[in-house]
This record gives sequence, C-alpha cells and structure tokens, in this order.
Amino acid sequence: MIEKFKPMKGEEMKKIILVVCIVILFSVALYSDPPTNVVINIDSDNSVLSWSESPNADYYNIYRSTKPDADFVNIDSVIVTTYIDSEAGVENKYFYYVTAEENQNTTVTDIDGNMYQTVQIGNQLWMAENLKTTHYRNGDAIQYVQHQSVVPNVWQYLSTGAYCYYNNSQSNQDIYGNLYNWYAVNDSRNIAPEGWHIPTDEEIKELEMALGMSESTANETDWRGTNEASKLADRADLWANGDLENNAEFGTSGFSFLPGGYRYYNNGDYGTMSHYGHLWSASENDGSTAWHRSLKYSFTDVYRYVGDKRLGYSVRCVRD
Repeated sequence: MIEKFKPMKGEEMKKIILVVCIVILFSVALYSDPPTNVVINIDSDNSVLSWSESPNADYYNIYRSTKPDADFVNIDSVIVTTYIDSEAGVENKYFYYVTAEENQNTTVTDIDGNMYQTVQIGNQLWMAENLKTTHYRNGDAIQYVQHQSVVPNVWQYLSTGAYCYYNNSQSNQDIYGNLYNWYAVNDSRNIAPEGWHIPTDEEIKELEMALGMSESTANETDWRGTNEASKLADRADLWANGDLENNAEFGTSGFSFLPGGYRYYNNGDYGTMSHYGHLWSASENDGSTAWHRSLKYSFTDVYRYVGDKRLGYSVRCVRD
C-alpha cells in the first residue's frame, strides 16, 4: 500500500530528498512521496532499507519512529545507499524516512590559512584532518618547542600551551598536523577556527556511538568497541600492517585519522608514528590529566583513558 505525504523541511542541513515511511511487520507497507529518480526497496526478512543515490548528497540521515505521527529520531547517518536495522522485525514495527543531505561547509580554514576537509558523522560535522595552526584564534602565537636535544628540558616542564611536529620535520606536519600539549587545547584564546571547538570527551563518545558503539561501551575505559577504530582510521600506507587496516570497515567513516604518534612528556622524545594515533579531548580529568583517545595498528577498537597534560597529541575540531 502506498500513500502520499509531504516532504519535511530540514533545519541545519539542506534536505535534498525526503523519502520513506516504512512499517515492518510480516510484510512491509511502504509510505512515500519520492521524486521519480528515487527508489526505496525494503527486504522485510532482513530489515534492509535501500534507496537510489541522490546526485548531490554527501550523506543520508535515517530517521525512525514507532508511530507515523510520533517524533522521528535520527538513528544513523551513512554515506552509502543501504542500511540494515538490526532492531526491526516482527516484534518491532517501525516507521522510517530517509533524507539525503548536503554539507553546508565542505572545508574550514584556520587563522593561519590552513584549509581542512570536513566530514559529517551522525549529527556532528568534524574536521577530516588534524589541526595545523600555530596561532590562537586572536592571533597570538602558540609556543613552538623543538626536540629536547635542541632545547633541553623545555617541553616536560611546561604548564602553558605549546606545539611541535614529529621529529621537527615539516613533512610530518604536512601529513599529520601538529602535536599539542593539553594546555594549548584548553587555552582561553582558543586554537580552533571560528565556529569550531575542541571536542569534549562526551562529544567523542557521540562520534563513537554514531559509528556503532553502544552507550554503555562508550562510557568504559581502556580498549572498547568492535571495529570503530578501523572506521575512524585511513591511509593504510601510513599504518603498520595489522588488524586495524585489515578490517573490512577500514576508512569507511571519512574521519581519516592517521598514525601521527606522540611526544612524551618526561623527556620530550617522539614515538609510535605508524603504530599509534592519539587525539586530545577538551575534558579535564584532574589537575594533571585529561581525557584522550588512541588508535593502534594491531587493534580495531578505540582506547579511552586519561593522559598527562604535557603529552603532545593530535587535535581535531568539531563544529559548534
């Protein structure tokens, strides 16, 4: 049975297509008023939703409700044109609609003029590259600290913002961005571009859950999840060979996180490039530590823990 209804209007993102209300029971009833170039197919046995590609879509939002006149909830965002709802079936009857979306901004530029690609994941718009800025938003320079062999004992004793790039190599900055201590992340002058900010621990959890991690798992510490790290990572040529890059979901999120290594706080040495990537959050744990995430070449899950604020880690930004 097919009935018509009017497409809904979007708020933050441009809604290109409003497609699909579906009831999944023993058989499937489909309600939609799609443009003629959009086709929705439902496999009722496997609860598979599929639709034709929209020419200008950067991603698709999937909304679900238990009633056609109830509030619809965004359950996922995908860049492909198929989706399996594992909760749907005979016992769970749902209505759906799918919207094709266009990113409002495909790039963002920092105060130094560095331009970054962006990616929509769930309800968040993220930088798809690590931050490279050498200035705070107000134009003040962030302190640059070279290797300890050049400037001994500086990095390890800092309690103010600083940055570096791995092994003092410009080529590493070009690929991996800068490594920042947490004091730069937390500085009130702000290292994020206008309209963007450093994500909190909770916002990184939201990212992980949009990629499939459960809320209870996201709240845990240490290595957690299934293949979310593989989804977040990219550039197999830069990672050491291991489970991370050999997972079928490697690189599928568009987040493109790289193994940029870190700078150790105790002696200012660099380490683990090609084996680890580390990411600061804006969330403090106590006077000396803050929350972060790590990816490792040999694991497909994500490490959540606290690290000394003097560590040099990569930084990503999320839109306000």
